[in-house]
Amino acid sequence: MIRRLIGRHGAKTVSGGAIVGLLILLALFAPLISPYGSEELTGELLAAPGGEFPFGTDRRGMDVLSRTLHAPRVDLTVGLAATLLAFVIGIPLGTIAGMFEDRGRLGGFSAQVIMRGMDVMQAFPVFVFALALVAVLGAGPLNLILGLAFVNTPVFVRQIRTGILVLREEPFVEAATIAGWSRLRIAFRHVLPNALGPAASLVSVMIGFSILLTAGLSFVGAGVRLPTAEWGVMISEGSNQLGTGEWWPSLFPGLSLAFTIFGFSLLGEGLREAPSRAGSGTLSRSYRWAERMFG
Repeated sequence: MIRRLIGRHGAKTVSGGAIVGLLILLALFAPLISPYGSEELTGELLAAPGGEFPFGTDRRGMDVLSRTLHAPRVDLTVGLAATLLAFVIGIPLGTIAGMFEDRGRLGGFSAQVIMRGMDVMQAFPVFVFALALVAVLGAGPLNLILGLAFVNTPVFVRQIRTGILVLREEPFVEAATIAGWSRLRIAFRHVLPNALGPAASLVSVMIGFSILLTAGLSFVGAGVRLPTAEWGVMISEGSNQLGTGEWWPSLFPGLSLAFTIFGFSLLGEGLREAPSRAGSGTLSRSYRWAERMFG
């Protein structure tokens, strides 16, 4: 059964899905499986790993294992919410930019405005741009989600636009035009569903990227703040003790962050390589619709 599952969906997809699934389970059940609360003081300062504290304690006396287990509740929530918001915003913008490019004055102008706006947003280094946005909005999970969604939107806009530019030349689009459908209806009824596959496969990769950005912003003090359990905060807090030999407060959160990003990247790569059955099915239905209309 395992071989059949791997053969059907790919080893990357299965492995990445397993890592992501484990992360979600840890986020959901962290309060039940962690020895201490995420902000609970144990009374032991910088205790080395072993015995009662498998990951040791930090300089405030909080259990590193418990905080590492609780951290996905913040990082995953921010990364998932920011990516999905960027995806939802990118769908209509990418569709309009691709479907109406070089098609009429108003449509062409709208497409140019959208794409030039994306160019401006991507002209700055991503981390610096996200840092500036969070600095303007203020620190906190909600503002972090809004800032990361704003940064990630151009990726989805360009991906959807690319798919739309290819598909708008297909015969079923011409058939729908002859049938009297408006270009906007054609775009969202027939063209967009076929262009969503590649963009949807990016969601997993962008969630991992958003989690990395969240940790980076928290590391420099512009994201989540102490005493909230978050990997970037924990790495930043523990880095002060590296020079004195206490490596565990930052090592275990860092390894967890790397493992998480690897899992999301692996899942996204597997989804990108796998054939999009839903997309190909929708494309076939579009062709069959055109054949019924004019065949």
